[in-house]
Amino acid sequence: MMEPLSPSIPDSSSSTWLRTGSWLDVVRWSGVLGLLLHGLSGCWGSADTRLVARPAGPYQLMLELGSTPPQAGQETTLTFHLTHTKTQRSVSDLQILHERALHTFIVSRDLSIFAHTHHEDYIPLTDQDLQRARFHFPYTFPKAGQYLIVNEFTHKDRSWTKHFTVTVTGEPGPSPEPDFRQEKQFGAYRVALRTSPSPPIAGHEVEIVCHLTSAEGVPVRNLGLYLGTEVHMASWRLDGEHFGHQHTYTAEMARFMEGMRGHSMSSDQMARLMVQLMSRPAKQEYFGPDVPLHHVFPTAGVYKVFLELAPNGEYLPVDFLVTVAEYTDDADTTIHSILQKSARPTTPNRQVPS
Repeated sequence: MMEPLSPSIPDSSSSTWLRTGSWLDVVRWSGVLGLLLHGLSGCWGSADTRLVARPAGPYQLMLELGSTPPQAGQETTLTFHLTHTKTQRSVSDLQILHERALHTFIVSRDLSIFAHTHHEDYIPLTDQDLQRARFHFPYTFPKAGQYLIVNEFTHKDRSWTKHFTVTVTGEPGPSPEPDFRQEKQFGAYRVALRTSPSPPIAGHEVEIVCHLTSAEGVPVRNLGLYLGTEVHMASWRLDGEHFGHQHTYTAEMARFMEGMRGHSMSSDQMARLMVQLMSRPAKQEYFGPDVPLHHVFPTAGVYKVFLELAPNGEYLPVDFLVTVAEYTDDADTTIHSILQKSARPTTPNRQVPS
């Protein structure tokens, strides 16, 4: 369980008084309200045990939760089925990226609980599973409340994300106070987080560097790979919006990005080239104590950043709060990268989210 905090959650329960002139109008409005509430239940969570992910698009992802709604502390089998929206046929030729076909991120609405999990973590993924594009695994929600589930998959050199909101019944757990420290101890390790620029500027690239030492301050130099990379990052703004997923920023990626500067290329072309780059066989570049990654936070605000590392080959999840500043004309967007001798200013993010 990660260190929690309590963000301000939008109120989805507000209602509108309907003033009607006849019983027939009431009946008609009731039908409209029923449709509206049914649609809202897909966004804010409901007792339904079969959910369709958002946003809509060329792919449809279905989540089956079993015969009853999930309860806190009880194991639930999560079953995902990915199809082409138009034909409803299974997407049978998914690409394996970072050693998995479907990455699933689970976070409580208050961002106190986090999991990054996959079908293959529990049972082998068979050819039949891939042909049917069906993935399933057990998960126990630690406490009651709403959870955000984000799935990421790659098809035809393009990565996509699909989102669910699931309501879990049972006993609610505590939500401790937020912790804005940028250096904290996690188990036998101390991890410090620094950014360049500091603070990060909304809409501009930022370099995030994790610095690992032992609890006694000895630099870690035996970092291993976790799912084909030295660090995974998942992030959400405190209201649960703007999911981000990043990996180690390698020297090869830096050369690629530098080579692309000044070239006219659409965000879709750039995304495909990055997928091809990440699809290459894993090669370790960083052994510690510093590991960089690059990200663009789309808006100002406070974000919860979850990082997964493997010092000495041991899984180590850590988390931090990152405050992102609004862009102003005098904002310094320069990145002083640990990969580059010279600093360079960044340019605004041009990519369109999936």
